[in-house]
Amino acid sequence: MELTADVLTRVLAVCCGEELEEPVEALLYSRRYQPSFSPTLYAAWRNEGLPLNPALRYELDSQFERIERYRALAAVIDREVPGSTPFKGLEVAALYPADSTRHLNDLDYLADEPGLWRMCETLTGDGWDLHTATFLLLDGRLHVLACLRLPHADPFTLPYGVEVSTYVTLGDLAGVEPIVELPPRWREPAVKNLLMLLYERFEQPFRARDLVDSALLLPTVSDFAALWDEIDRLRLWPEYFELAALLERCELTAVPAAPRSRAVALARSRAGRARRRVTELRRPAGVTVRHLQRKLLFAGQSRVERRLWAFAGNRLDAGRALRAGLLCFGLPLPGVRPDVDTATVRERDGLTYVDTPSARFLLTAGEEVDEQDVEKLSDRAPGPAERPIGTRAPVG
Repeated sequence: MELTADVLTRVLAVCCGEELEEPVEALLYSRRYQPSFSPTLYAAWRNEGLPLNPALRYELDSQFERIERYRALAAVIDREVPGSTPFKGLEVAALYPADSTRHLNDLDYLADEPGLWRMCETLTGDGWDLHTATFLLLDGRLHVLACLRLPHADPFTLPYGVEVSTYVTLGDLAGVEPIVELPPRWREPAVKNLLMLLYERFEQPFRARDLVDSALLLPTVSDFAALWDEIDRLRLWPEYFELAALLERCELTAVPAAPRSRAVALARSRAGRARRRVTELRRPAGVTVRHLQRKLLFAGQSRVERRLWAFAGNRLDAGRALRAGLLCFGLPLPGVRPDVDTATVRERDGLTYVDTPSARFLLTAGEEVDEQDVEKLSDRAPGPAERPIGTRAPVG
């Protein structure tokens, strides 16, 4: 598939719902509504002889440089953290023509917990910052998503980023269940990355970059039976059919026919999601706040819901929130290096925090932490007054 300017402009027009007749119109729409698509568009214009101004040339060259930097980093991670699994990112970028490029904010990895902290140690030892972490109880076990950042040499450019988690995906925190371990049928990169792309639909609408990614991935699938079986098992037919319809409108690639009719597949997925939602309602504790957090993360909150979450989220005890199945966000505290081998949840003086091999994290279910709480937990080793969270997660 050739990524010409005409092809890419058509993709952008489908996503934006506007006819884009001049390059300047495509430029404005991509920068405003689809910034992750801009470098690919710039590359097409340059390849076709359209002169780019210095600002666009700089953005395009920076994206090529960013990918090369990430390739070097991925080689280090493969060596230092064997067994970690990358998602999308460089695997998809490798499918783009050599004279094109793909916007790449960060690298995403799956690792077991020892591998996660080993990755954190590898990167922080090379100048990266452990920026934040997110903690969640799934089936009684504590899971982690760690976010690391490295400033770019240009202070006006996004920092480099790596996100590594002990779970594959959270689903939609409602009718589509989380996946912790990589299923065997996801071993094929094309299947794995297409399924992850479908899961990302819960976070935001499909973007122009997603359509190009999908058009490049689909012809590389060698086992469509595995793809169809996983979409069916995971109840992802609504997302697949939405993506397929967009690809057909863009005329990017031939979309393979699904093994069953659209109506039957959608009915199966929706019925399965409804059954899971009913099951979730059997855990009444925290139903309202879980709903508000899910809307915050995936669906977008209404004005009333934003006010409710602002009120409830920052007042909700982090320990109770964690036990109720909410995501809790962790701020790394300066100067504390706990002597633990695994993430250990603790409570003290009304505060909930997690000691890890890399840092101590103060937890919050909302969006704010108190500076006094940070000072209270910084530079202090665990004391006898601390009370562990009562879960099957590692505690101390």
